[in-house]
Order: sequence, then C-alpha cells, then structure tokens
Amino acid sequence: MSSSRVHPAKGAAAAPGGASARNQLFLSYFLDRYSRGVQMPFVLLAITAAASFGAAALAFVLALFAFEAGPIQCYAIAAVTGAAAFALAQGILRAAHGRRTAALALSAGLLDANRECLKLLDIDGKMLRISEFGAELMNAASPDQLAGANWLGFWAGADRTASEAAWAGALAGKRTSFTGQCATTTGRPKWWDSRLIPLSGADGRVTAMLCASVDVTQQNELLATLRTKDELMSEMEAHVRLVFYSYSADFRYFHYVSAGVERVFGIAPLVLQENSSAWLELVLPDDLDALRAEMGRIVAESADGRIKYRIRRTDGAIRWIQSTAYPVRNEAGTVVRIVGISEDVTAEEERIAALDQLAYSDSLTGLANRGALVRQMEAHCEVGAAFGLMFIDLDRFKVLNDTLGHTAADRLLKDIGRVITETLPADAYVARLGGDEFAVLISSTADKARLGCLAQTLLDVLSSSARNDHAGAFVTASIGISLYPEHGLDHEALLTSADIAMYAAKKAGRNGFRFADKDATGTIEDFELERDLPQALASGEFLLHYQGIHEPGSVSMKSVEALIRWMHPARGLVAPGVFIPILEESGFIVDVGAWVLDRALAQLAEWRSRGADGLCMSVNVSARQLRCDAIVKVVDRALRKHGLPARCLEIELTESALMENPTLAQETLAGLKRLGVRVAIDDFGTGYSSLRYLADFAPDTVKIDRSFTAKLARDAATRTIVRGIIEMSHELGIRVTAEGVEEEEQLDILRDAKCDYVQGYHLSRPVAPPLLDFSGVARATAA
Repeated sequence: MSSSRVHPAKGAAAAPGGASARNQLFLSYFLDRYSRGVQMPFVLLAITAAASFGAAALAFVLALFAFEAGPIQCYAIAAVTGAAAFALAQGILRAAHGRRTAALALSAGLLDANRECLKLLDIDGKMLRISEFGAELMNAASPDQLAGANWLGFWAGADRTASEAAWAGALAGKRTSFTGQCATTTGRPKWWDSRLIPLSGADGRVTAMLCASVDVTQQNELLATLRTKDELMSEMEAHVRLVFYSYSADFRYFHYVSAGVERVFGIAPLVLQENSSAWLELVLPDDLDALRAEMGRIVAESADGRIKYRIRRTDGAIRWIQSTAYPVRNEAGTVVRIVGISEDVTAEEERIAALDQLAYSDSLTGLANRGALVRQMEAHCEVGAAFGLMFIDLDRFKVLNDTLGHTAADRLLKDIGRVITETLPADAYVARLGGDEFAVLISSTADKARLGCLAQTLLDVLSSSARNDHAGAFVTASIGISLYPEHGLDHEALLTSADIAMYAAKKAGRNGFRFADKDATGTIEDFELERDLPQALASGEFLLHYQGIHEPGSVSMKSVEALIRWMHPARGLVAPGVFIPILEESGFIVDVGAWVLDRALAQLAEWRSRGADGLCMSVNVSARQLRCDAIVKVVDRALRKHGLPARCLEIELTESALMENPTLAQETLAGLKRLGVRVAIDDFGTGYSSLRYLADFAPDTVKIDRSFTAKLARDAATRTIVRGIIEMSHELGIRVTAEGVEEEEQLDILRDAKCDYVQGYHLSRPVAPPLLDFSGVARATAA
C-alpha cells in the first residue's frame, strides 16, 4: 500500500477574469433564470402589504401636517406612496427569495451529484457538518453522528503528519490536498484523496474550511495487487526455469519474451527480438517437423497446444523442452497472437526413462521383462510383419535351485540369459518372464526350419559341458515356438501357443523344442492342469483312497496304503500318474505330502476308535520331502496330533528317492526310526537294486514291484528272483510285501514263498473310506 502524500497546492484564488469570474457568471445566470419562476410565499406577501401600508400611512401624515395639504390630496399622496412601496418591496423580496431558493436548489443538486465526502470544518478542525453521502462513505448512521468530531484525530502516523501539513497550508489561505488512510466509524480502513478549500470572510481571514475527500480504496488496492503481481512475475522470471512469451500469430516476431529464455534455451531475449527463429534453429531435426506441425495446428484450429521436443543448446547439451501455447482471439475470432510458456523438463524425462527402465527390465538379469516383451510384440503385431516367438523353460530348475542354493541359482539364471543373447541373432529380443522362464522375439525370420535350427543350437549350447555357468550345473531346456500370424494375432495368443508348445516339449522328454502345431495344442489340458494345482489343495479338491495290505494265509487286512486322488472341478477324477509328477517338479509335493500324512492319520485314528485297533497305515513320501529333515518334524507332529503310536505308521520310499542324496536320506530315515516309525522301500527291484542299500538303509519292509508279481505264474526265472528277494530279506530281518496281486495263482505262489504281506486288486481295490471292508481286520486283531 502506498504511503500518504501531500500534493502541491493547487486551485488558489483565481485572478479577476479567470475561472472564478466565469464561475460567478455561471452562478448569476443560474440564479437569475431559476428565480424568475419562483412564486412569493404568503408570508412575504403579507410582509410586503404591511410595509406598503406603513409607507402610505407615513406619507399621509407628512402630507397632512408638514405640507398642510387637504384630505383628498393626503389620501392621493398616501395611495401613491403605498403602491410604490408595495411594488418596490415586492420586487426586492421576490428577487431575494428567488435567489435564495435557487441557491438552495443548486446546493442540493450539487451535493446529490457529488460523489465526495464533503465536510465543513471550523478553524479548530472540528467537523461542523458532513454531507449525507459523506456520512455513508464514513459508515455513519447520519451526519449528526460525526458532528463535532476532530477531523485531524482521524489520521495517524505518516498520514497524521500529511494531514497537519495540508491543514496548515489551508489556514494560510491556500488550497491543499493529500492522500492518506483513516478508519471509518466501523473501524474499516479506507484510503482518501482529500482537498482542503479555505473559506474566507470579507476581511480575507479564513473563517471555515471545506474538505472534499474521494474514497480511493479500491484504486489503491488494485494498484497494490498489480504491484504484487508485477513483483511476483519478476521473482518468477528470476528464479523459475520457465519462459513466458507472446508470439505473433504468424510466428514472425515476439511481442515479449521473459528473461528465463536464457536459462532454458541459452539464448538472450535480445537475440530473439532480432531473430525470432533462433530457438527453432536449436531443435533437433528428428523433432522439428512435429513441432512445426503443432504450431500450425494451434493457429489453424484456434486451439490450445502442448508438445515436447529436444534442443541442442549452444553449449552442446541436449535438453528436453515442453512448450504450451494458447491462442488469443479478437472479437471476430481471429487469432491475433500466441501466448504460453516453455520449460526445461529434462529431469522429468530422465526420471521417466529411469522408471521405464525399472518397469520394463528384469532386475536379476538386466534383460527385458514380461511387460517389455508384450509391448514389443504389440508393436510388431501393429506393423503386421511375420515373426517368431520362442518360449524357453529350464528343465528341473527347481531341483537345481534347491540343490545349488538361491545365490548360485541366480548366477546360473544370469548366465543363461547371457548365453541366450549371445547364441541367437543380434535382432533377437530376449526377455526373462520370471523364475526360469525366458522368451525371445525373433523378427529376422519366421521360417520354421530356420527357427528350428536356432532352437536346437541354443539347446546344444545350454547343455554343453564346456559352458561356463559358474555353477557346475548341467542344464537343459524345453522350448516352445509360435509364429505370427499363423499361431495368433496378438501377444496373448502367441504367448499361450508358445507356452503350450513348450509344455509339449517337456512331456516329450525335455531338452527339445516343439512348434505350436496341433499335437502341441493337444496338451492344453495337462497344461491347464498344472496351472490349477496350487489352488487344488486350498479348495479341498484332493482326497484319499485306501487299499488294503493283507496276510497271504488268512487274507486278513493288517494295514492300508493311503493313495491320493484329485477330484478336479472340470475334469473329474484325475489319476495320480498325471498330476504327481507335476507336484514333484513344482515342489508343491511338500505341502500336499504334509496334507496326505495328516489326513491319513486322522482317518486311521477314526478307524481304530471304531474297533480296528490293530490296523496300520502306509504313506508314500517323495524324494522332494526327503531333502531336509522337516519330514521328521511333520511326522512327529501328525502322530502327536492324532494320538497314534509311531509303529502304526509305515513310510514308503522309492529306491530312486533314496539314491538322489543317499547321505541325507540316511539321516532322515534315522530320524524317522528314532520316532519308532517303520520304513518301507517301494517298487523294489526296478531301481538301483543294490543289495548294499538294504544294509545301509535298514528298512523294515521291502515292497516287490508289481512287474515281478505279474509274471510269477508264467515265468520260472521271475519266481526264483522273487523267492530270492524274500529269503534274503528275511535273513536281514526285513519283511516283504508283494504288490500287484491280481490272480489266485499269484497269491498261492507268494504264500508258498513265505511272503509276509500281499497287496492287489485280487484282494481289495483302492476305495474311499466308507467303502473299505474291515471284516478281516477284527480276525487279525483277535489272532
């Protein structure tokens, strides 16, 4: 807000013939003209009649006594004198009344027309009277509220000093003025332009003061706002890296360019005033056409515009610039100029590029990720050019991961990514989709023969013993290949086709490749089955069937084997041979195996509570579950949970599972035996079949594989082998169970060979718990 100020004296008494004389002529003309039509009031007429009667009476007396005239002459003189007096008095009073009325009317009109706060002050500064409008400006209820107020007391500080200086000048007979701020009767501060006009008497002395004040609060506030905006604009230009500009509609010259252009473009404003295209000369050629097109569109369409482009500053630095433009139109709608801002957005573009790199790259290998591959495939599909897609999945990587450890496995994945990139053509777009899955988009060829050669070359390099992967691991992979547009018109269809083909390559024995043909597509059900496995346990889709294990002589049931089944919501009952290998490979077998053990023992506890207290349970354990001693804790917890003795549980393991890591398996089996759990070697005779393993692992039971049992009746050599296994096992204190007994003749041979237990369809099939026949269990228990 500006400070109060005293203005030079102005409007002093005018010289004769000047403005004052002309004003007097104007007033005289108005008063004369206005007073002509004014009628005298009755009171004045009465006064005039009384005065004229008095004059007539005086003339009658003088004529009678002074001039000794006769009565008739006296009456004549009195009548003439009265008439003359009446006419004279009437003229004088009419003129005075008319001028007074005219003056009052003029004063009222001037006060109504005046938009100033008019105050009449005595020479002591007291307020004698304020105009009605002035009282409104001062927020007073009426002029009477301010009568007698000290006019100088309204001002304070510098404004008080200015008002006193103006007052002193006015007392000296000069017209003065000043600007200052004072509060109204309600305390609201206002700014005033005040003029002091001295009123002098006949002797020239100032007898009163007329003060005319104009409320200039809005003007001052507007000036302050404009000044603030101007200061803000200056500060923004000084500190903000923005360029404010006003460009001609034909882009030939600038009306205005802010100082920020030097910081953003490296060009002084003066340079642009002389050469308005200097900034365009900095734009990189790749971006120039798009920029010019946008400039033309803004004018042609009379629409706002925004564009990003790159410039090379005079210092050689490449910077990203974002310019925003707004067309300004005249009343006819024609664009007359372009206003807007330009800013350096290099930091933002670099941040976006970094985020893009983070969002579209694999953090482990540095390759593209799934999102980047999808984006690349979509771009190729839009162009419509044929290309090939490889889906690469490492074989049994989960086993490697568990064996090597995560750190070594990560190094292996990084090496695999490097091998894929170096082996395939330079235009191959390699991505890691997650885990041990990679994908490659090859745009240089869509020929099956060529793609097949590339896939085989990659498989050979991956499995080569000469490859240095820093992990010493033998790696193979399965590759599925799809072609655009033969196997899909979008990224989703192509990825699915390649994924199915890869799955078919795995089913065909791994370490190979398959194209997404009809045979590969036929494996879609198994592929979908693998996707459904994780949810199967949570949804309660797994169930257990039980098959009896019998004594050959009495055929009584001594034990049952728990066999897992999968009731798929869409495919129905799925055979174990279909989904158990998937469970093994995925590692999900550990969770499912723990569920099987818990559910089987819960069922056994229920049966024993119903009278089958001699019944035992056999549960299969996979090689994956043997890789750590967690299985011991799982078994111990399940037995305690269901209150069962350890000897009622027999854990079945295959020879191959035991030999995957013999040392670890031996430690795990020792832990199980310390609990009192019995151990059986399943499918004996089909695996390594080393007799030393019987001594090393000291199982409680061996289970002769069904392939031997099937040939007992017709093959003497098989009978000899089976008898030898039974006799040798008995010598070692090991019991023997023969699997796959489906004929009475087989049962008789095993009974003669002193086989301890038999199992097969001839005796009982795997059934759900309610269908299991316990009639033989009671006899066995009683015996």
